Amino acid sequence: MYNRDRLIIILISLFLFRIPISHIIGDNGCGYLSCPLEFFWCLSLLFGAGLTITLRGMMHDRVRRGQFSNAAQVFSFAKRYTLICSVVLLVICMLLYNLVCTKILHDPGSRIGFLFVGPAVLMAMFIDLNIGYLNGTDNMNAALMGEIIYAVSMGLCMVIGSMIGVHIGTGISALLKNDEVTAMYGAMGTMAGLCVGEIVALIILMAMTLVYQRSFRHMMRTEAGRRTEHMSDVSGRFVMGTLSDGLQELILHLPVLIPIVAFRLVSARAEDFDPAVTGASVGAFYSKYIVITGVVALLGVASVQGALKGIAAAVNDSDTQLASDRITRIFGKVTYFSIPAVIFTTMLAPVIVPTLYTGRITSAIQLLSIGTALAFIYAVDYCFMSVLIKLGYSREMLVISSGALIIGSVAGMLLMSRYENGFIGPVIGMMICYAITLIVCVVILLRNFRMHFRMLQTVIIPLVVSGIIGVLIKLLSGVLYGAVGGILTLIICIIPAWFIYNLACMFLHIVSAGAMSKKFLGPMLVRLGQNLGVY
Repeated sequence: MYNRDRLIIILISLFLFRIPISHIIGDNGCGYLSCPLEFFWCLSLLFGAGLTITLRGMMHDRVRRGQFSNAAQVFSFAKRYTLICSVVLLVICMLLYNLVCTKILHDPGSRIGFLFVGPAVLMAMFIDLNIGYLNGTDNMNAALMGEIIYAVSMGLCMVIGSMIGVHIGTGISALLKNDEVTAMYGAMGTMAGLCVGEIVALIILMAMTLVYQRSFRHMMRTEAGRRTEHMSDVSGRFVMGTLSDGLQELILHLPVLIPIVAFRLVSARAEDFDPAVTGASVGAFYSKYIVITGVVALLGVASVQGALKGIAAAVNDSDTQLASDRITRIFGKVTYFSIPAVIFTTMLAPVIVPTLYTGRITSAIQLLSIGTALAFIYAVDYCFMSVLIKLGYSREMLVISSGALIIGSVAGMLLMSRYENGFIGPVIGMMICYAITLIVCVVILLRNFRMHFRMLQTVIIPLVVSGIIGVLIKLLSGVLYGAVGGILTLIICIIPAWFIYNLACMFLHIVSAGAMSKKFLGPMLVRLGQNLGVY
């Protein structure tokens, strides 16, 4: 899947860049930014993520067998595919942006931000093309460096762009006597900064590709007696693989976009519809709840992809018992972190949100208090989906996740009007979506493997231990917050809470010494456990 272990920190950094942006452009600006940025991500995932995955796989398979000319054929077709798709998407985005903003989303404030969606998608596809080439030719370190540059340059340029946009918008809003113009231009500047960051990353990645193409051409000249594949043999498999992988990534991401669109559509039909209030509500959801929950979820899946090769190897060797043990082990790793992270975040939400943000604090705290469990459901769902996709269940996962998305979206729409905070319903719908996929994944695994999830050790005990600690740190944070401030309160609460949680799990024999040594403060806890006779 696209979110590989080594790129978790990059994805987290992209989430965290939204925090300073929210301070610069405000909740209204984040509301105007949400739709253009999410449309960009969705189009990039559908056409770009699948491009990277398929190109990497097809080229790596041929390079490993010494078929360098055939690998070059794949890359040649990938370049044509990227050029055609990116230009077509650019034209479509430029022609339809006004229709999407005013008629479909009822969000004319995001209109100028949507102008940059097409160029951003175009450059994102060429970035994905170069990353796929570097990975496919076994230049993994160069590809990783390129992705780091991509994330950092994009994040920094978005921050700078938001500042410039707000500066320009402030002058225009003073002339028009409309404060919303500042937020609109802030969102536009952020999208413009995204494009500038992509240009920087693309130039660097293209330079890397040109450098490594020299050695690749040398290997092609040493190849002898190999039949070069025809373009027709490559094109069909490439297009189908790209769209299939991209569609899977898109479906995993759509639960973020659908609540935003649904909320705007429902709000636009209300008699007291106020675009500024709607934009601020969307911005609070997008820049606060999604960011905090997303970071927790990404940290929870950090150990997943690295374990998939071992599971696949065990299945290939027909050792189902070993595969079952490895699946339960990875499930234990995910729950060991995700359960306390979700509980601690929920309990400390009244401190985390005002410490990191300004603006609509109350609604964000309410969403986190109710919906942080989404991070746990997503992490476990991602764990099992990754296993099944690695084992060849890609089509099944596509169908299942599509059905779950429809059910969750409908449920979120129906629940939207039942709560004062309009996003509580969609958040519940998101949890239903991922929970349905999770349940079906567990059923498939139980039918194919002799699974023993050891719920007592992997779920119940961590839940009880972290729940007790969570109550204590909630009481402690209520006392400390007014006295020492938010930052010190979080430090005083989180680090000791994590230490005590690990210590308790160590004494209860939930985690081994080897696994503990890899965790934060783990080596110190292992030495303590050895001195106390636990290990």
